[in-house]
Amino acid sequence: MSNNPEDKSPQQRGERLNRFLSRAGVGSRRRADELIADGHVAINGVKVTKLATFVDAGRDTVTLDGKKLSPPVDEPIWLVMNKAAGILTTRRDTRGRPTVFDGLPSVYSQLVTVGRLDFDTEGVLILTNDGDAANRLMHPRYEIERVYEAAVEGEPAPASLRQLRQGVDLGDPTPARAEAQIIGRHRTGVILQLRLHEGRKREIKRLCQAIGHRVLSLKRVSYAGIKATRLSVGHWRKLSPGEIEFLRAKIRAKQ
Repeated sequence: MSNNPEDKSPQQRGERLNRFLSRAGVGSRRRADELIADGHVAINGVKVTKLATFVDAGRDTVTLDGKKLSPPVDEPIWLVMNKAAGILTTRRDTRGRPTVFDGLPSVYSQLVTVGRLDFDTEGVLILTNDGDAANRLMHPRYEIERVYEAAVEGEPAPASLRQLRQGVDLGDPTPARAEAQIIGRHRTGVILQLRLHEGRKREIKRLCQAIGHRVLSLKRVSYAGIKATRLSVGHWRKLSPGEIEFLRAKIRAKQ
């Protein structure tokens, strides 16, 4: 009998590899297929590139770029963290900078983040082992609301806030938009609350810069309605069953 995992039948292998990878937290099944096709995945030391490969989570050792993936937990895992500024949301950093995974138990090392936060941005960060759901919550099609509070230099004029609502050309295929209002003041400017429905790279900072106001500090206070209320900076908690169902309902509403 062949030892090549790609030669095994579905009955012998148990579970499709892309589903295993998604449940292990590497991303959506589409992302898992890309990793398989590009030769990043091995089963029991044998590199696999065929998408229709199956794996037995109880017996096989699966590695991604040489790193072992622990057998995924069957039940869904959803966490919310109040991320601190000065922390990366990547799994690891070649420069040795701290990441959000450094502060999590090792059992959560394969979770994926639902969207990312810049190194110097703090606030709500959701993590899960449900790669498909994470992908949907990040996709612009689902119009998931993100709410931020930005301390900016100076005070934007009403016309500038209207411009944010109507759309700003940031050089992307479509204009970027945000509902913005002034909710407070500080020594050199104001605090803006901004509501967006997609997550482009450095979007808040680029939007504020476009209307002439530099962001001094930035915090995400809500993602898809999930908040980090009563969580100290750097701390995390599990989502309640009601919160998980709330997120899944948002996904179903757009399908």
